[in-house]
Amino acid sequence: MSKSDRWLLVAAACAVMASSPLFNLAARAAELTGFWLTTPHPELTIRPGQTDTIPLTLRNSNLPPQRASLDVSGVPDGWKWALKGGSSEIGAVIVSPDSTEDVKLELTPPTGAKGERIPISVRARYGSETAELPLAVSLSDAPQGGFELKSDLPALKGTARSTFSFKVTVTNNGAQENLVNFAAQVPEGFQTRFKRGYGSEEITGLPIKAGASEDITLEVTPARDAPAGRYPVAMAVKGGDASAKTDLAIDISGEPEIALTGPQERLSGEAVAGKEASFPFTVTNSGSAPANGVEISASVPSGWKSEVEPKLIETLAPNATSEVQVKLTPSERAIAGDYMVTVRATGGASQSAQFRVTVNTSTVWGVAGLGVIAAAALILGLAVLRYGRR
Repeated sequence: MSKSDRWLLVAAACAVMASSPLFNLAARAAELTGFWLTTPHPELTIRPGQTDTIPLTLRNSNLPPQRASLDVSGVPDGWKWALKGGSSEIGAVIVSPDSTEDVKLELTPPTGAKGERIPISVRARYGSETAELPLAVSLSDAPQGGFELKSDLPALKGTARSTFSFKVTVTNNGAQENLVNFAAQVPEGFQTRFKRGYGSEEITGLPIKAGASEDITLEVTPARDAPAGRYPVAMAVKGGDASAKTDLAIDISGEPEIALTGPQERLSGEAVAGKEASFPFTVTNSGSAPANGVEISASVPSGWKSEVEPKLIETLAPNATSEVQVKLTPSERAIAGDYMVTVRATGGASQSAQFRVTVNTSTVWGVAGLGVIAAAALILGLAVLRYGRR
């Protein structure tokens, strides 16, 4: 018999055995028979305050349909838990022969809970038997996935003229790089802008790698007329499905703001050389805090005299005004023309105004000049009469 003939005989014998009832019974006996409760992750770590779902599988192998009652033990006080089939809470399942049913165990530890390897047991009672699944649950204090915002100085103080700069560290706790967009919520009239680190370039978003952090500067410019008080500022970040927010604040202190206006709201006047002229100036505090110890002074051209009454305003309340008299005496030798006088208000806040004074010469000097001219003409006429006949 050839070698190929022997192989044909062996194949035929195997085919006969496979079709034999005795062979099928032996093969089926070799299969697993029973009822099991399993999970792919019997040891896991969850975060306090967060709901985690543990997948459970009930398997019926070579048994009639089995009704299994479910219960959970070992869950610490204060925790929340639920067994769910789909979206509904359940207490029992029926598993058909040679099939499986999926169940979910939801665990929610309270915020602040701690513990390592907490034993929790899930039981499935079917007939007179029990399938038990032991679990070991640990609690993690690591930050949740998503973004974390941390500010070195969450509250800043300044005036309505200040620019408030918050340095905020943005951490991506997710598993992948994310394009993070920035936004800020501020009171109406306030302006904001974002910069990377302490750079000067304005940005609206930034890619941050998984597990990495970036320093972001949020600059807030208040409205110039913002009254003194505390104002809330919120910085928010968003990337994909993740977002985060941190609350900040700015304290605006009051600030005086001084303004000077001349007579009839003009910054010009007239004076006569050698004679005193008085000009009423109005000092206004348009700021949000009192102006204390405001001194008024005037800088005049050489040879001039100046006097201010009063020289000192003790206190000028917000939105209040006060009148002072600025007395100017041009030099007696001043020629006709325009001269500039600087009037200043200093103290808490400062302001200066350029006041133009038009100087006219005295009429006395004009009459004297005419007399000199007339006398000269008379002398010249007498000279002509006396010597002209020769």
